Amino acid sequence: MPQKNKKAVTTATFAPRNLNVSDAAQYLGIGPWAMRHLHWDGIIRGFFIGRRLLFDKNVLDSYVDNLVKESARG
Repeated sequence: MPQKNKKAVTTATFAPRNLNVSDAAQYLGIGPWAMRHLHWDGIIRGFFIGRRLLFDKNVLDSYVDNLVKESARG
């Protein structure tokens, strides 16, 4: 009996847009507690889904861009 053609199952790899505290800290090159303090001090906005504190990667990029602009002003 001939076999039916099976479609290959592929898994999409993607970079998540929202990062948890550890991943956001690693993305910025700082420790998790420093990341929490930036959030607690209102410097970087985060949001909760359930009990998980998450950070939008675009917000983290904007934070770094602003740091670079401020340091360029000297």
